[in-house]
Amino acid sequence: MAEQETPLVLAIDAGGTAVKVALVAPDGRIVAQRHAAVETQHLADGRVERDAQAFWLATAQTIRALLTEGTAGQLVAVGCTGFGNGIFLVDAEGHATRPGIVSVDHRAQPLVDRLAKQGRLPALSALNGNRLWGGQTVMQLAGLAEAEPAVMAATRWGLACKDFLRFCLTGAALTDPTDASGGGLMDMARGGYSLPLLEALGRADLLEKLPPILPSSAVAGRVSAKAAAETGLPEGLPVAGGMMDVAACALGAGVTSDERMVMIAGTWAINAMEVTDTLPDRQPLLGMIHRDGAARLVAEGSPSSAANLGWYLDKAMGGRLTAAEAVAALDHSPVFARRCHFLPYVHGPKPRQGAFVGLAATDDTASMIRAICEGVAFQHRRHAEEILPHAGGNWPAAIRLTGGAARSPHWAQVFADVCNRPVEVVAAEEVGALGAAICAAVAGGIYPDLTKAAAAMSRIGRTHLPNPGHTAFYDDRYKEFQRLDRGMMDLCAGVP
Repeated sequence: MAEQETPLVLAIDAGGTAVKVALVAPDGRIVAQRHAAVETQHLADGRVERDAQAFWLATAQTIRALLTEGTAGQLVAVGCTGFGNGIFLVDAEGHATRPGIVSVDHRAQPLVDRLAKQGRLPALSALNGNRLWGGQTVMQLAGLAEAEPAVMAATRWGLACKDFLRFCLTGAALTDPTDASGGGLMDMARGGYSLPLLEALGRADLLEKLPPILPSSAVAGRVSAKAAAETGLPEGLPVAGGMMDVAACALGAGVTSDERMVMIAGTWAINAMEVTDTLPDRQPLLGMIHRDGAARLVAEGSPSSAANLGWYLDKAMGGRLTAAEAVAALDHSPVFARRCHFLPYVHGPKPRQGAFVGLAATDDTASMIRAICEGVAFQHRRHAEEILPHAGGNWPAAIRLTGGAARSPHWAQVFADVCNRPVEVVAAEEVGALGAAICAAVAGGIYPDLTKAAAAMSRIGRTHLPNPGHTAFYDDRYKEFQRLDRGMMDLCAGVP
């Protein structure tokens, strides 16, 4: 087939700070891509919001700019992914009834704390197979119904991030199983929304605000005439159901069995792994019906990953080093040299606090950067160990690393040494967008199912093997990291 006749899919990946749009070929190559910064408001009381209309306009303009190469005629489908556990409330026409809520917003935490004091969390978690937490979609909806009843009365649909963008593209209000289950809204055992959970929260009326659930690879609407005029996309182009970003990253990384675990090292430290089932008495942070029902995906995480290095370079170093220069400095800080520890909690979660601990006169920029990179890897190892009980207690054969840390061979090697597992880095830098493209490739008829599409489109760019000589050293350093973390929490809580 000639190059100009190659079918393409358009992938949209809406994150916490930017929207990435990519044209992807059937072999997984990213043919072209563009990013658009999206303004997100971080309010003083911890709320994190986004203007929904500005969000859509930035996405539409980026799509139009990407299609100036004349590639619109090659498109067979669109796929969307976006941050999970955010919520966009719209009326029947798709107009926002309030600003959208971004995933790091935990305004519903007081509601969760109240339920905890009443001793109700275990019973409620049993109804959706997930731990309840302040940023979870079901808790956000219940909290908004309590705090903003007039807004909820004007709302027709509560949509996840990628579902809002798809609504703007198609006019159809739909979601997929990963966002619905990962947002705590589904009955994982029976499928469908968990009406017993909504009833237990006293919010059964919220059921009518929830969109129908379609498979991730299904056609979930077609580009409308209005959206075609705004974006340059062909009218009638199919749009896939898509996935929450965590699930899309797992799929884009080629994680389609329990032989691999994906570690997403970005703003959040998110690890995810396919399992047969979850332990009923140990609900994960995110439990998802995944890969069109072929698997369960469990994930653990916290906002404690590569963004810590970004904070250090921006705030502490004043922009004097780039990220690439910083991780290259690892060469000047030997593994076995004495250095401080770093607790990677600059962005939370409370009650944890970010800190350098054990600073000495021998510490310098290189040693502090190594401490940051190690602290992030230690936190990912901790979250991996939280997942392993759902997988029979066994580590997978290898780790698939994505996100900012994956771009650096130096940092990837730290992950391999800390976790004592081979680390495989996916060739595509935008792994979430690749996951959305895989969904679109199935919806557009290029591949028959998600498993075959992932096998064809996800490739490994490089592999980092653990250094056996570092294993014992990093095991001891990891134990010290955990001890310091416990001590810092006690100190901040005033524990004598």
